[in-house]
Amino acid sequence: MKEYFKENLWFIIILIIIVALFNIRLPYYINMPGGTIEINDRIECKSCKDINGSLNLLYVSEYEATVPTYLLSLVMSDWDIEKVSEQQVNNETMEEIYNRNKIMLEESIDSAVIVAYKESNKEVNITNKKNIVIATTTDNNIKIGDEIIEVDGKKVENVIGIRKIISSKNKGDKIGIKVIRKGEEKVINTVVSDIDGNKMIGVVVSTDIDYEIDPKIKLKFKSSEAGASGGLMLALSIYSKIADEDIIKGRRIAGTGTIESDGTVGEIDGVKYKIMGADKDNIDLVFVPSDNYKEAIKIKKKKHYKMKIVKVDTFEDAVKYLKDNN
Repeated sequence: MKEYFKENLWFIIILIIIVALFNIRLPYYINMPGGTIEINDRIECKSCKDINGSLNLLYVSEYEATVPTYLLSLVMSDWDIEKVSEQQVNNETMEEIYNRNKIMLEESIDSAVIVAYKESNKEVNITNKKNIVIATTTDNNIKIGDEIIEVDGKKVENVIGIRKIISSKNKGDKIGIKVIRKGEEKVINTVVSDIDGNKMIGVVVSTDIDYEIDPKIKLKFKSSEAGASGGLMLALSIYSKIADEDIIKGRRIAGTGTIESDGTVGEIDGVKYKIMGADKDNIDLVFVPSDNYKEAIKIKKKKHYKMKIVKVDTFEDAVKYLKDNN
């Protein structure tokens, strides 16, 4: 055995180095063109109709960087490097980022269901709402897990209500946040900040909604899936299952964008990788939030893609477009 190691020492050393290089994780992500996930079969509903066509989520391919992939990203034109810290909120761990994104997915599902049922005039009865703090960006005495019930003395039903009150304030204004923490009500006084024109109090809030619906549906997601960027397409898929008309008409449709319970479609990250993924999977039509439209069109022109890209501000915009452009 010793003779074997002596004769193959350099080979063994090189092998160990290669294995180490591919397994040592660097504090970066590598972002690259993604693809599509068909969501027609993610929705189970006994009384719903099949969708005539294809509705797809768009995703970014994202990997933890190793030394070889980091070096490759320096020469691959469609690969980009992102620091892990850019996804962190207040020095979160990787597990905390994942858990926050799972909560955001659950909120996105709730909002998508409510929006789709209301738009299709189907029965949806909201029985309870809770605004839960899922991350904090500053040391403001608000804790993860706090339930926000009032902002500046006004009761709030959802994240939209919280955002509206805070946006009406000026930078430096003191504001009282009433929370429930471990069963007790507390008022936390904090200060409004202004970041790139957006008024904030240094928290990330998710609205947890309980509801009853008819017809009943069941949504299936993999444990590895998280985040809120699929909200628009999820709502569109639910709507297509339960509505009384076919608005898809056999088309291959994809899209991206968050969804609020009032139907507002929000900005997402990584739209250029998603557009590249849509082309790879031969998508006919892509919906994107208005805030992402310029970047989406830029990559379409640069790559000479043939797909139609449509900007939307609300869920109603997407439904109207599909009805008007059969």
